[in-house]
Amino acid sequence: MAGKSSGLGALACYESSSEEEGPSPSRGLQQQHLATADKLPGSKLHQQEHKNVVTVQNCKRKLDDHDEEDKDTKRTRTQDLEKRTLPSVPADILQMFSDKRGMEGGKDNPEEHGGRIRSFPHIAGNWATHVYVSFEPDSEFTDGVRHLLGCVESEVQLQQAGEYHISLSRTVPLTYHWIQPFIDELRETLRHTKRFFCTFQGAKLYTNDEKTRSFLGLEVTGGHNHLLQLVAGVDRCLGEFRLQKYYQNPSFHMTVGWCVGNAHEDTQQFNHKLQASLAEAQEEFPSLAGFLAQEIKCRSGNRLFSFPLR
Repeated sequence: MAGKSSGLGALACYESSSEEEGPSPSRGLQQQHLATADKLPGSKLHQQEHKNVVTVQNCKRKLDDHDEEDKDTKRTRTQDLEKRTLPSVPADILQMFSDKRGMEGGKDNPEEHGGRIRSFPHIAGNWATHVYVSFEPDSEFTDGVRHLLGCVESEVQLQQAGEYHISLSRTVPLTYHWIQPFIDELRETLRHTKRFFCTFQGAKLYTNDEKTRSFLGLEVTGGHNHLLQLVAGVDRCLGEFRLQKYYQNPSFHMTVGWCVGNAHEDTQQFNHKLQASLAEAQEEFPSLAGFLAQEIKCRSGNRLFSFPLR
C-alpha cells in the first residue's frame, strides 16, 4: 500500500509541475487557431469590427451633412439680409445734403441772390441762422414804402424789401445738429413774452459791417425797451451755443429797401432829407406809423420756426 500511495503522489506532483511550467504545445496551437478563426469573415469579432467601422462612417456622414445644412442656412440668411429693404433716411438728414454744391464747398455766387455777398464764408454743415420780429404788412403799408422809395430814387436806387422784420440777432452760422436744441432753448426763453406795439418816427440809411450792402430802415421808437428784453433773451441762447451776440447798443429798425454796396457817401445829409420824406409818407399812409408785434421767427437755412407771442 505504501508503495502505491507513493506512486500516486509522484504522479500528482508531475501533473502540478507540468501546469506551472506552462501550456502544452498542443494547447498553444489551439489558441492560435481560435484567434485566426475570429478574424475570418463571418466570425463574431469580424462582425463587431465591421459594425464599428459602419458606425464611424455613419457619424462622419452625419457631421458632413450637418456642415452642409449650416452652410445652406447661412447662405439663406445672407440672401434674406440682402433682399431686406433698408429703413428710409429721415427727411431732416436728407436736408443736410440737399445743396450738393454747398457740401462740396462750392464758391458763393452773388448773381444768384441779387448781387448780395455772404457775411461769412459757407462751411458744409453750417446753416445761416437769424432771429427776428416778423411783420405781415397790409397793402397800405407796402404802398407807403413804394412811395417813400420813390421820394429818394433821384439820389439812391433802392429795391423794395420782399419781407419785413425787426432783427433780434445777427445772421450766425449754426451747425445742423444744434438747430433743434437751439430752437428748444429759444422757445423756452420766449414762452412768456407778451405782444407789444412798435412805432416808427424816423428813417435812416444803414450799411452792413462789410460795407457790401446798404438798406433803408424805419427806426423803432415805441417798443424799444421790449426789443431790448428780447435781445437779452436771444443773446443768452446764442451764448449757450458759443455764437456771436447782437450789437451792444442796437438801433432797432425795419428794412424796407436795399441795394448792393455803399449807397451814399454823405449819409448824414441824406438821412436829413429822408426824415422829411417819411413824415410826408406817414400822413398819406398811416400804416407806416407802426404795428403790433405778435410773433417771433427764426430762420435757419431753409427751415423756419415760429414763436407766437401771448
